[in-house]
Amino acid sequence: MNEDVLAGRWREMRGTLKSWWSNLTDDDVEWVGGQKDRLIGLVQQKYGYTRDQAQDEVDRRLQDYDATTLGASAKYAGAKVHEFGQTVADKAREARSAMSNGVETATSYWHENEFSEMADDFVAVVRRHPVPFLLIALGIGYALARSAFSRRY
Repeated sequence: MNEDVLAGRWREMRGTLKSWWSNLTDDDVEWVGGQKDRLIGLVQQKYGYTRDQAQDEVDRRLQDYDATTLGASAKYAGAKVHEFGQTVADKAREARSAMSNGVETATSYWHENEFSEMADDFVAVVRRHPVPFLLIALGIGYALARSAFSRRY
């Protein structure tokens, strides 16, 4: 863990530091204030370590802390991805069910009605929504014209 990360995460790490090094007081932890060199010096002083031993101990503990918090973050992210996947699967099942119901309704409509009734229903829908149908007709006409002219060349 670099010094910037240590300084940024200092508040959340304070309790963990005291559990690692119980000889540190609240004032000691406050004095360190996220500075790695101060922490190394304090561990060296309180536990009688050499400078290298204290630095190795602090580095090892901070790496363990990183691994633990990253592992927890990865588990959380995995759970969220799984939750998202479940939501997508549920929505897909709902869409499949709605589409199946729509197909059944359309099939029964085709079987139960005669062509003249269907034509009357179509005319009623076009009269109710003229602009969308006009745009659809223009789009179909454009696509047909484009395909007809592209075959000539």
